[in-house]
Amino acid sequence: MEHMVHSESDKFKSDLFEGLKNKFGDKFSKEDFEFISKSFDTYMFEMIKLMREGKSVHEKFFSDIILNSVDGIIGYNTEKKIFLWNKGAEQIFGYTKDEITDQDISLLVPDNYIENGTFEKTQLEIAEKGFISGVETKCKMKSGTLKQISMSQHLIFDENNDPLGTVAIVRDITRVKKLEQELREKENLALIGQVVSSIAHNLSNPLNIISGNADYLLLEKKESDEGYEELKVIVDETTRITKSIRSILNFARPLAPMREEYTFNELVDEATSGFKFLTGSKSIKLKLKIEKEPRTIRVDRELFKDLILNLISNSIQAIPADRQGLIEITTETVNNKSVLTIKDNGTGISEADLPNIFKPFFSTKGYGKGTGLGLSFAERVVKEHGGDIEVTSVEGKSTTFKISL
Repeated sequence: MEHMVHSESDKFKSDLFEGLKNKFGDKFSKEDFEFISKSFDTYMFEMIKLMREGKSVHEKFFSDIILNSVDGIIGYNTEKKIFLWNKGAEQIFGYTKDEITDQDISLLVPDNYIENGTFEKTQLEIAEKGFISGVETKCKMKSGTLKQISMSQHLIFDENNDPLGTVAIVRDITRVKKLEQELREKENLALIGQVVSSIAHNLSNPLNIISGNADYLLLEKKESDEGYEELKVIVDETTRITKSIRSILNFARPLAPMREEYTFNELVDEATSGFKFLTGSKSIKLKLKIEKEPRTIRVDRELFKDLILNLISNSIQAIPADRQGLIEITTETVNNKSVLTIKDNGTGISEADLPNIFKPFFSTKGYGKGTGLGLSFAERVVKEHGGDIEVTSVEGKSTTFKISL
């Protein structure tokens, strides 16, 4: 560009000299023209300098936008080798620029996407259309775990319109998806509340009448009398149905915790006071590892007591009758958080079921043995108190629940 400017400038000065010579004749000397020419060159040099500096500022401005963007901006050539990697990409994927440069772009693609041909189909679509936009998918981070992202890609070309490679813009949407899921769950809970309230109202009175009459008839019978067992089944089953309806109503009802200061030690002590009455005929040992100087936490005592009892009951049910059972409850402080851990040596949870255990109405128990709301309710209670609940399990061996506040 500068060479062209200088070339045109020399042509312009030659034409200017001839024009001035023709107009002024001998009055216009060569020295006069040299003075004008030098002045013109000085101005032209300053203009070029300003243009060069202006271009540099703009290049730096756009370069900073790309390199410091919170979105990941990745460039890879026609050989699929990465050459552009900004700070946003470092945050999303965990790789530094030095680690990832010249690596194949497939390093960031989940293995199953490569195996089932999804990655290849995406590359073909980009080649045919020149771009893809706003595709929600998953990527593989340095740690090997997967993350949800929104991705747009487009081809880049040289001045001859030959492809140089592809630029991808990646946005981490993990939190967005989590918020969407929470919103859907709240909407579902509101719907459940409306439906269940209506059903409960219509069922409560008939159930109470059936249960009350059966109880009355039982008062006049002995265990050996004809019809005693049938009446007892009616009472037990109506009681079970009533409890199920009550648990569903409690689950659908908005939580309003009454927070007071307690320690996990105090809550565990209250929840385990009647442990021997919970185990039934099973041989299960309770092992407590209680922190000596626990932190106080502001929680709803009754909600957390019910939560702990529910987890203990689940552990008892998960331990086979022919196994020497063990339930370990630990309280400790980790990274300035109060942590409660409940571990059992029961049958564990399958890998397929593990992602679903906190979903409403999901249950691995047999028919009639649970509503599938206990763990979902436990998660609601913990989240309402600003905490986290995690579960790990080895199928056939153990399950561990960890609550952090």
